[in-house]
Amino acid sequence: MKILTISIICLYIAFNIVTSKMLTAKEMKSRFIDGQCIVGKITANAFYSVAWLLKGLRFIIINTVK
Repeated sequence: MKILTISIICLYIAFNIVTSKMLTAKEMKSRFIDGQCIVGKITANAFYSVAWLLKGLRFIIINTVK
């Protein structure tokens, strides 16, 4: 059971990292927010909350360093 839990967590993190790397913030907004019903908005953004966090951290770090 622990192996299954660890593998699901690793896949969740991997999906979020790949999404954060491949999509811009505007593309993420258009896919996960625009045109979605309320339930779709909530579930998609809950699942990809780590990707949004990584995007935000990257934005803050880039703007701070510049």
